[in-house]
Amino acid sequence: MSKNAILYAAIIIALFLFPGCFGGQPEEEASIDINISEDIKEMEGLQKQIKTQSSQLQKMQRDLKTKKATASGADSAEVKKLEKQIEVQQQEIIVASKKVTSVKAEKGKYVWSMFRGVPSHDFYTGYNILPPLDFKWKFKAISGFKASPVMDAENIYVGCMDNNFYAIEKSTGQAVWKTPCQGGISSSAALYGTTLYFGTETGMFYALSASTGKVLWSKKIGPIQGSSPAVFSSVVCVGSMDNNVYAMNRQTGEIIWKHAALLPVVSSPTMANGFVYIGSIDANMYALDVENGKVAWQYATGKGIASTAVESEGVLYFGSDDKKIYAVDSLSGAVKWAFQAEGWITSGLIKEGVFFAGSNDKNIYALNAENGKLLWKTAVEGKVLTTPFAVNNILYIGAGKEVLALDSKTGEKKWSQKYEFSVVTSIIGEDGIIYFGDTDSSFYALESVAK
Repeated sequence: MSKNAILYAAIIIALFLFPGCFGGQPEEEASIDINISEDIKEMEGLQKQIKTQSSQLQKMQRDLKTKKATASGADSAEVKKLEKQIEVQQQEIIVASKKVTSVKAEKGKYVWSMFRGVPSHDFYTGYNILPPLDFKWKFKAISGFKASPVMDAENIYVGCMDNNFYAIEKSTGQAVWKTPCQGGISSSAALYGTTLYFGTETGMFYALSASTGKVLWSKKIGPIQGSSPAVFSSVVCVGSMDNNVYAMNRQTGEIIWKHAALLPVVSSPTMANGFVYIGSIDANMYALDVENGKVAWQYATGKGIASTAVESEGVLYFGSDDKKIYAVDSLSGAVKWAFQAEGWITSGLIKEGVFFAGSNDKNIYALNAENGKLLWKTAVEGKVLTTPFAVNNILYIGAGKEVLALDSKTGEKKWSQKYEFSVVTSIIGEDGIIYFGDTDSSFYALESVAK
């Protein structure tokens, strides 16, 4: 046998025994699931439980409606029994929802893995970041930052309008790697295990290795402007300017389903209770089944919805361009309350029974989450295009060219810092440090200097 034949045979055997070493399934891809943190797994288990309970509840409610429609059964013992079962089921769903909240709150030092932290977008951190803050480092890109960052224990991950996606070392502010992309990036990535997911304004959707920046897969969908992907189990979901909501297999990029709205989708998907909640410029908030994209319910507002919803304990909170903040039942879409603001509302935050959100009317609002009553309103100098970041009793938020710290109980300004360019990226942080970018080309880390 010739040397070439022996070499060829050896390669064939190696390909059979070790396919991953020769361009088969990437090493990063194979490690995705084993690197998912235990708190994510616990939350996903609870969310799947809630999905099952919600389906059972909906069936009970349909059965009750049918039985009540018959005159003979209107006040029967069977109807009363079913009403009691529905009441118990509703309480069990509330209990499970509170467990999800507890998991997130108890972790405290949770990796900030996607826009608003978790798929339901109701996360806040247990870190302590007291004002005043001072400069720690600044990273310079080629163009401005519109996307909000995500982070793990070592790095910040953020896309830029210069058509690059960056990994920045948190301790130094130096680039670890950068990956060129097709188009500017105006929305947050989602970090799930060791994989980053994000889209560009030209319609390319990417999965990158968080370790190296290597492209694991890419997919051409519709242009993505502002809609940050959310990941739940095997599904990654995002909205597009082509009017569609896309659900893809997170390991392959295969489109599982897509839902067609009437106008573009610039808000980010919120994933909870087995549903994808997402608003559209067509003025509707949609609840879509995460498995098949079918509409479970939709709620119409007076104008387009660009802000991202927050789901907490069975209630969905969101703002609309009709200058209202809404709270609706997560399972049925029934409205609980609506608050009239003075401008359109950006994506909000819920913490300990209070809903916080900013507006282009240059105000930051705090509402009682139970009834929608105004607790406080603080005027700021610039339009608020960012989401509040909560740490203990402090809210950090960007407003125009200013970054502020407010007392979350009273709305009192505790600290502020002005910049040359606007801050439109939502702030994230960890113990003693916050991170954000501006519309020029700078990305900042500020650290607490409180005594």
